[in-house]
Amino acid sequence: MKKTVIVLLLLFTGLKSFSQNIYSTNEFKISFESSEILEKYPTESKNVLGFENDNIAIDIEIIPIEQESKKFKKNIKRGAKEIAKDFGLRGVKNGGYLKNINHGYFVKGYGIDNGKKYSIFIIAILNYDLGLAYEISIDCYNLSQSESMNIIDSFRIIK
Repeated sequence: MKKTVIVLLLLFTGLKSFSQNIYSTNEFKISFESSEILEKYPTESKNVLGFENDNIAIDIEIIPIEQESKKFKKNIKRGAKEIAKDFGLRGVKNGGYLKNINHGYFVKGYGIDNGKKYSIFIIAILNYDLGLAYEISIDCYNLSQSESMNIIDSFRIIK
């Protein structure tokens, strides 16, 4: 009997860690996945979409490409670093190009809240087909490095 309970507990725990929630917006033409259950929260701008829980916050901002900085448009890697600098991130390091989106790059830095250090990822995307630039921040308050990378790798542009 004890073995059965243990096996069932392991099975349900494993299923929870593999379950993915898809967050998608036709208005912003972008989607991502997370094993975290996130709630949409109100933002100060119609150009910003926010999702959060106690472990993570994801903000997605869209900007017409013509309003984006020259640095951002010329070099997406430099654009991501520019956003990180504007956000006041510390210890910014190159992350890499996005797996599922052309013209997308991310960097990693950190912030400090109430004396606690936490990871922040910044994603910069240029979508020439839609004429949009995306500035995405992922604040990982209590999220593992592997789950953060799974979220970053899951971003997709919706046709």
